[in-house]
Amino acid sequence: MAFEDEAFERMHKIMSDGRSSMMEKMNRVHRGEPAVMRELNHHGELTPGQLVEATGNSPGRISAILSALEKKGMITRRVDPQNRRRVIVTITPEGRRMVELHKRERDKRMRWVFGQMGERNTEEFLDLLARFVTYLSLCTPGTPVPDDATIAKTFEKNGIPYEPAADRVNVELADVLHGAGRCASHDDGDDSNDGDNFPRSGPARGHSGQTGE
Repeated sequence: MAFEDEAFERMHKIMSDGRSSMMEKMNRVHRGEPAVMRELNHHGELTPGQLVEATGNSPGRISAILSALEKKGMITRRVDPQNRRRVIVTITPEGRRMVELHKRERDKRMRWVFGQMGERNTEEFLDLLARFVTYLSLCTPGTPVPDDATIAKTFEKNGIPYEPAADRVNVELADVLHGAGRCASHDDGDDSNDGDNFPRSGPARGHSGQTGE
């Protein structure tokens, strides 16, 4: 087995073994209540349709998330006076406070991880991660396999020295792609679990039940 095949298998095993904990938690943060709250904290107010587009959730899932957040006092919903068919979702002061607390807790946990890894391993990890993400950005679904000039330009744009590995291998992509010379697509998988929700704050409240755009 070639080293790139072994590396792929090892990465897959690492990610799969951690799926029940780390991966699921990351998915919840990026798709559940925290994701909706981050968008509202940034924009102030949005429609449910805009939140669907921004977070990748389905309309039904957004409706459920907004109902939960409204009961916790994190958001309010009102009918747009200019368009009675639209609902405007607004973050509350309590919602902004919880977003900040959630961010502080997340940052604290990440610093703990780096502390456990140590300075040398952390620096090496971040350098390799930057390179990995840059290469990954060049291999998006439906795009041509990049040549060295394109790779070098992208690395330069990202402020990373382009140093091709001495033992790099030009992996044959034609056998695994929809068409030769193009990067393969990836399935993000189903992500129906939200978890990592924001805690309830204040008394429960009802809502109008409107989730229109």
